[in-house]
Amino acid sequence: MPEKLKTNYIDHISIAVKDLGEAEKDFRQAFGWEVDGRYSDHDEKINVSYYMIGQTALEIMEDMDGTGEVARFIDKHGEGIMVFSMNVDNTVASIELLNRNGAKLIDRKPRFAKALNRYFAFLHPKQCHGVLAEVIDGKY
Repeated sequence: MPEKLKTNYIDHISIAVKDLGEAEKDFRQAFGWEVDGRYSDHDEKINVSYYMIGQTALEIMEDMDGTGEVARFIDKHGEGIMVFSMNVDNTVASIELLNRNGAKLIDRKPRFAKALNRYFAFLHPKQCHGVLAEVIDGKY
């Protein structure tokens, strides 16, 4: 019997977009929302804007130079939801549990998001039927 992964809440959902500025305008027009924050992650090659919905962030992200994972995702699937992220107390312990459960992992060791000062790791999209699942610790 697999062990249950303890999650605290959905940390964030990430939508891959071609043009971050246009996406911001579309979200403002539809929902009246102003961006709560922006950051760039050069290691992941993404520019991100986010909106806080309760304790969950809705991210819209664009590829920096057309060579990163977001660009590849859009080329293959078009714009849309790329990542759902679960907040956990400890990314390392979560990776170990997922590994014991036989989950298909991309990351055997956590990555560090400098812009957010948090550790995270990805499961392979095949594990979650085409969506890139992530475990992440800390607060958004």
